[in-house]
This record gives sequence, structure tokens and C-alpha cells, in this order.
Amino acid sequence: MPETATPDTAIIVDSACSLPKTVCDKYNIAFAPLAFNVGGKTTIDQCNDNNALKLFASNQFSRKYKVFTTAPTVKDFERAIAKKLKQGYKQVIVQTVNRTQGDTYVNANAAVARLSEHIAGKGISLKVMDSRTVFAGQGLMAIETIRRLAQESNYDKTRRKMNKLSEKIHTFIIPKSPLIALERSRERNENNVGWGQAMLANTLGIHPIICNANDSSQAVGKVWGFEKAVSILFDHTRSRIDAGLYSPIVTISYAGPLSTLQALPGFTTLHQHAAKKKVRLVCSVASLAAGIYTSVGSLSLAMATDEHQWTG
Repeated sequence: MPETATPDTAIIVDSACSLPKTVCDKYNIAFAPLAFNVGGKTTIDQCNDNNALKLFASNQFSRKYKVFTTAPTVKDFERAIAKKLKQGYKQVIVQTVNRTQGDTYVNANAAVARLSEHIAGKGISLKVMDSRTVFAGQGLMAIETIRRLAQESNYDKTRRKMNKLSEKIHTFIIPKSPLIALERSRERNENNVGWGQAMLANTLGIHPIICNANDSSQAVGKVWGFEKAVSILFDHTRSRIDAGLYSPIVTISYAGPLSTLQALPGFTTLHQHAAKKKVRLVCSVASLAAGIYTSVGSLSLAMATDEHQWTG
């Protein structure tokens, strides 16, 4: 990854994106916040790791509560973009969760359309990119965009390449509670696991491994035990690193403390193997949206790789 932020181009993401605070601070990545509703009370996402960890530990996102999120509004995106323009950026890229997941992409485009009316002829470029992915995959999209901008210094070329790369991002999700993940994913137009399968998985301790790529999701594996499923995913990731990635970065987000993620079986082996192959693991506390929709304690991992058969 580059040592400094790109001087002319700003990245804005919606707060479903999972990114570590150190990366956001270093490269001045901004968030358009979503809102979440628990038991009828609506709260704005603070986009803060400590706040997310407190909420994950609070039991508010358990199955007994009705929980849902609302996409960042047009005004939220306008405020985030306007702030970047005031900071002197001439190019702003807004990257959103894939367009099938509610109104986020639509609202981002509406904000850009409104602001574009006021900046015509000022040499400013505002663009919206559909990441075509979710959670850890959005984080990978943002970091790789910054890396390529620093290397190529060509805004339009990088943006075109990233639009193409979005087709290669595979985001794997292992829900800690399959039943919660199923019930809430249906609110996001996901239908990768049936009710009967989820009930059985919840009872027997079977965890689906879900792969999101190219705007769609499917369960690529079902494994007894969460830790075993994670270990198999880490092994699979090593095999894809060996096959060759389109980005030297793998992002991992966990809906809980990072110390717990790092203690999961296979993590150390993956970390060592990635370092040997000059691939960087970027780990983060999961976004609130990820914790809500995949369940607290869940894991998401993303890499840019060719379409392939699941080997787990």
C-alpha cells in the first residue's frame, strides 16, 4: 500500500463498508453513515470501531430484537462530498455497496447529480462506483483504488480498471448465527440459503460459507462448527493466493474484537503465508451493517481472484 494519501482524489464509502480506522485516517477515507433501528429506535452509525464493539457486545443485535438499517440519504452523501470539496479535492469517487442492496447506490447518484449542477466548469469530477460487493469486499475495493491511484496517478484510467476489477472481487461470509443471517438477509434481497437449511444449520451447528460476487450470492459450502468453517476458508484463501490474485491485498472483517479473529484456527498460518507471497492482510472490526445482517461474531473475507470452484 502507498505511504501517503493521493493528493487530488478522495474516496467516500457508505458505512456498510468494513475498513480499519488506521487505513481511513491515513488515506482520509470518509463515510456516508447509514441508520440502524433496534426495537423502533433509530440511531445514526457513528462509523467508529469502539462504538461498533460496544454494540456487538450489548446483545441489541440478537434475534429477539427487530433490527434493520436504512441507507445513507442523499443529504448524507451530499455532506460527505461537499466536505471533500472544501478540503480541496478535485476528484471524488463514491463507492457503494452493490446496487441490489437497497437505495444506497441510487442515493449516491442523486447526490452527485445535485452537486454537479453547482460545480460545472470548475474542473471537478464526481463519480459513483458500484462496488458490486459487500462488507470486506467494499474495503478491498477502497484500498485497492487508493493503491492504484498512487501507482498510476491517472484518475480516469484507475477508475476504469477498478470498475473491471469489481467483477473479480469474491467476498466470503461465515455467519456465526445462520438463522439470524438468513432472516435479516431477506431484507436485503438475499436468498442464498433456504429456511429449512438455516433451521437445520442453527440446530446442528452447521455454518454456511457464502460467496458474494458479481452482485449475487450463493452458499458454496456447509461446515459443522464455526471455527472449522473459518479454518477451511483460510485454507482456501491460501490456495487462491498461490493461484494468483488481482490485488496484493486480502481484507478480513470480524464482528467482534480483532484479538478473537487473530486467535481463530488457521489465521496465523494464513498471515504467514500471505507475507511470504507479498500479500497484505488488512483486518478490521466489521461494520455495524455487517454485524447486523450476518450476526455478531461473523467473519467476512474478500480477495480479487478469478472465478473458481470452491475447494473447501
